[in-house]
Amino acid sequence: MKPGILPIRRALISVSEKSNLKDLASFLEGRGVEIVSTGGTASYLKKEGLKVKEVSDLTGFPEILNGRVKTLHPKVHAPILFDRDDPVSVQELKKMGSKAIDLIVVNLYPFESILKSKAPRKDIIENIDIGGVALMRAAAKNFEHVMVISDPGDYVELKNELTNFKGCTRQKTRKFFAGKAFSQTSYYDQLITGWFLSKKQLGSINSRVFGGTAKKALRYGENPHQKALYLHIPDQERKTNNILNISKGTLSYNNLIDATAAYKILCEMEVYKKASCVIIKHGNPCGVAIDNNLSAAYKKALETDPVSAFGGIVGINKQVDEKLAKKISSIFTEVIIAKSFSPKAHKILSLKKNIKIVEIRRFDGTLLDEEEIRSVMGGYLVQETSFSKANHEELEVVTKRKPSKGELNNLIFLWKIVKHVKSNAIVVGNNFSVTGIGAGQTNRVGSVKLAINNLKKIEKTDKKNHRVVFNGMASDAFFPFPDSIKMASRNGISCIIQPGGSINDSDVVSAANKLNIAMVFTKRRLFSH
Repeated sequence: MKPGILPIRRALISVSEKSNLKDLASFLEGRGVEIVSTGGTASYLKKEGLKVKEVSDLTGFPEILNGRVKTLHPKVHAPILFDRDDPVSVQELKKMGSKAIDLIVVNLYPFESILKSKAPRKDIIENIDIGGVALMRAAAKNFEHVMVISDPGDYVELKNELTNFKGCTRQKTRKFFAGKAFSQTSYYDQLITGWFLSKKQLGSINSRVFGGTAKKALRYGENPHQKALYLHIPDQERKTNNILNISKGTLSYNNLIDATAAYKILCEMEVYKKASCVIIKHGNPCGVAIDNNLSAAYKKALETDPVSAFGGIVGINKQVDEKLAKKISSIFTEVIIAKSFSPKAHKILSLKKNIKIVEIRRFDGTLLDEEEIRSVMGGYLVQETSFSKANHEELEVVTKRKPSKGELNNLIFLWKIVKHVKSNAIVVGNNFSVTGIGAGQTNRVGSVKLAINNLKKIEKTDKKNHRVVFNGMASDAFFPFPDSIKMASRNGISCIIQPGGSINDSDVVSAANKLNIAMVFTKRRLFSH
């Protein structure tokens, strides 16, 4: 026999999920494998006509505490953990009167499904598995000699391994399934930790585990040569299932990023209790507007940058009707997100081959996590999710001219949007409609130029229909010099909202005063890298 290839003579089976278990146990029995099992699993297998030895017969000790203690016994763990290559360990096991256990088939109490069902606290606690986790970890640790199967979906692969290698398993197979077992226990512990501690409490703990269940394997990542998965965070999945419905198509990696960006802005707009529309391209908004009329909101959002809107994502916080569906379908759109779709609207959009249709029932932030996680050199960065709250009473007017009520309301609208634009970020707009966006420039003047150039295009091409009440500007961080203020003034900007905090604030404010621009400080920076 080749090194690393070991026979399976004895198996311990202890499972909560019994799918395909009879078939596996019959297969093992047919190969002469002795089966040892715990109470509920043993009873099930015996009813199915299989020969089973109960763990209590192995240990000489009955299950106690209503099943809380079943397999936590030296005569269970020693046959799993002992080193077959160590003569001393082999002799110790013989003195105990025990025989090696070569295969562990185990899955854990259904803590996650119990959690989702909103079961009573007592039931949740009782479904925290102890013995099963110990069995999985013991077998996985000793993968050199023991095989562990912790997922019913792997039974077929186990049977194939034993068939192809004449009742034996290879070391590389054992190592793979050991790693999978540790991954599962890690995820299981993450679920339990999430039940015990809030996100705020977790923030005070130095050791953290991140992970989720693979919702689906995506076709590829940001680019075709990159593999990607869509992982669901444990405590978010139930919320997602209740609120989000993808009724046509499959969202790609980039679609999910852009759809999330659209969702975030729509959540910001809910405070206005009007129809909101946002258009996203490559993670940045290229159009945002609110209006009493939904079609008007879409028209205004599209006017911001119709070129960039091609191939983008459209987000709407109301029901899409037939009329609006026709307008949206006339332009190439990757994804349409809305609260709902009328039957006729859904039919019209469904005729477009590549469009994805997503329903989100509430735009209240439920689908967002309280933390943001990014991978960096040597680890991960974790931060609280940023909020762009800017109430009238929290703002400081720093110029001689105070903004009018209309100007101030418009500035707050723009402030809610600039947070979602890649830094350096500038957003200009009027009458609750964005007219220009400057995103991702390495200097603030560059972003101001981009935003104003787009504003000038809108005013040039639509002088009759575009009713300019006042042009406001929002900046995600302070202006280091007065140059941006002067440029803004030359192009019709009458009011500005920004965090403040530059050593040159006095020069910037002085320039605004000379140009009769109203300026408001929020004292909160909104970088987005």
